[in-house]
Amino acid sequence: MTESPSAEPASPPRGVLRGWALAGSFALLFALSFPPFGAWPLILLAPLPLAVLATHATRRREWIPPVFAWSTILWAWFHWWIIEVSVAGLVPLSLYLACFTTLSVWLLRVLSTGVPRVPLWVALPLVLTGVDFLRATIVLDGYPWYLFHQPWIDAPPVASLAWWGGGWLVGVWAGACSGLLAEWCCTPSASPARHRWLAVTLPVVAVAGLLPWWTSSPGRPDGTLNLLAIQTNLPTDNKIGWTMERKLEDVPAFIDQTVAALDRARADGIGVDLVAWPETMLPSVGFEFGDQFSEAIERLVRRTGVPMLVGSPCYLGIRADPERGWAWDRHFNSAYLVTPGGPPYARVDKVFLTPFGETMPVISNWAWLERQLLAIGASGMSFDLDAGEEIVRLEVPGRGPDGSSGSVRLAVPICFEDTVPGVMRRMVWQGDRRLVDLLVNLSNDGWFATDDAGRSMHELCARWNALANRTPMVRVANTGRSSLIGPDGRLDAARGGARAGWSHVFEVPLPDGPAPLYARLGDSVGWSTLLGLVFCVVVKWWYTRHAPRTAGTSSVRD
Repeated sequence: MTESPSAEPASPPRGVLRGWALAGSFALLFALSFPPFGAWPLILLAPLPLAVLATHATRRREWIPPVFAWSTILWAWFHWWIIEVSVAGLVPLSLYLACFTTLSVWLLRVLSTGVPRVPLWVALPLVLTGVDFLRATIVLDGYPWYLFHQPWIDAPPVASLAWWGGGWLVGVWAGACSGLLAEWCCTPSASPARHRWLAVTLPVVAVAGLLPWWTSSPGRPDGTLNLLAIQTNLPTDNKIGWTMERKLEDVPAFIDQTVAALDRARADGIGVDLVAWPETMLPSVGFEFGDQFSEAIERLVRRTGVPMLVGSPCYLGIRADPERGWAWDRHFNSAYLVTPGGPPYARVDKVFLTPFGETMPVISNWAWLERQLLAIGASGMSFDLDAGEEIVRLEVPGRGPDGSSGSVRLAVPICFEDTVPGVMRRMVWQGDRRLVDLLVNLSNDGWFATDDAGRSMHELCARWNALANRTPMVRVANTGRSSLIGPDGRLDAARGGARAGWSHVFEVPLPDGPAPLYARLGDSVGWSTLLGLVFCVVVKWWYTRHAPRTAGTSSVRD
C-alpha cells in the first residue's frame, strides 16, 4: 500500500522555520535599536520581518507561536532588572507585552492581505503607532517605554517632527518609511512601474520628515538658572529596608556631599540658584509635621542661603494609633522647595502614580487582592500612596538674558512622570501659553539595580518629552544618570555616571520663542492613528462579511 502524497512530512514545515527566523530577526533588530546598544538606524528595518510574516504566512502556526515566543524573550531581556524588585513580576509583564506585539502582527495581517488590501506604507504606521498609543496611554494606565519611534531621538532632524505632533507623528513617519521598504520587499512580482513609484515615494517621504527641522527656529535663551544636581547613590535593597541606623548615616552623608559641591562651585566663581536632591532621598514624614531629617535640611538651607528642592514623602494628618503605631489621612510622593525664609514651604505632589510600582490599575480597587499580589510578587512593598489632585508649579530666583536677577518657573515631574507625554504637556502648556520655563525631574533609578540600560531608557523617554514641549529638563536621579536635556532633546556634555555619587552645576538656558504645534494638538495624532486603525479593521471586517454575496472573494488567509 503506497503512502498518500498529502501525508504530513516528518520534518518541520519550511513555513514554520521561516516564521521562527523572521520573528527572531525582528526581536534582534528591535533590541539592538534601544539601550544598551543604541544602534537606532536598525529600527527602520525592525518591522520588515513582521511585514513579511504578515503577508506570506499561510497558517497560524507559522506566525503566532514564533512571534509570541520571541517577543516574550525580547521583553524579558529589556526588563530583567525587575527580578531585583519582584521575581514574580517579570514573567507576567513579558507575556503581557508580547500580546501587544502579536496583536500588531495580526492587525497587519488583517489589513495587508486579502481584498481590499491596505498597502504596507499605510498599514505599518497605523498598526505600529496605533498599538503603541494603546499600550502607552490607555490600557492599565499606560506604559510609554520601548515605543517604535523612540530610538529616533538620536536623529534630531527626524525627532523634530515631535514639535508638530509629539512622538506619535515621528512614529507615523517612520512607519511609512518602513512600510515603503516592506512594500518593496514583499511584492517582488510587482511591475517595474510600481517599483519606480516606490523608488520615488520613499525619498519624498524621507524629505517631508525634515520640514519641522528646516522651518522651526529654536529662539534665543531667555535667561539662565544655575542648578546644582546632587546625585546620591543609595541602592534599592537599602531603600526598601532603609533602617533608622542607615538613615542616620546616609542623610548626613548627602548633606556633606551637598556642602562640598557648593564650596567647589563658589571656589570656581559659580553662583548656585537652586540645589536639587533626587526623589524620596529625605526619609522624612514631611515638613508640615517636622522631624530630625526635615530640620537638618532647614538648617542646611539657612546656612548656605541657597533654596533647595528635595524629594520626600509627605504624610498629612499623621497621628499616633494604638494598634498600628501611626496613622495618617493622606500620603504623597512629594518634592519640597525649602527656602532660607523658612516655612511654609511650597510642595509638589506626584499626580500620576507609576502603574504596578506605586499603584495597581484596576486591582487597587480591591485592597485584599492587592495585598495578596504584593505578598506573592513584591514582599516588603506597600501601595499606600495618594495621587496629587493638581499640578503645582514653583518659582525660584534666576538670571535674565542680560545677567540681571529674575525668576524662573519650574514644574517638577517625579519619577515615572517624566516619561508620560500627557502629564508633561499639561505641566508646561495651557493651550499655546507657556506655564513653566524648566522641568526638574526627581527620580530614584536605584530600582534598575545593575541594569544601566534601564537608566538610559528612562533618560531617553524623558528626552522625548523635553523635545516635544521645547522645554529644558534637568534630571536628578538617585544612582544616575543625572543630566541636562535641552529643548531639542539633546544631552548636555555633563552627565552623571551610573551607580555613583556625583554632583554638577548645570547652567540651564531658559527657552524663548513660539510654542510648538504639539502644545495645542497634544496626543491628537496618537488618537487619530488609533481611531484610523480601528476604522480600517472594521471596514475590512464588514467587507469580509458581505464579500461572498457581492464579490465572492475572501480577504484574509488563515
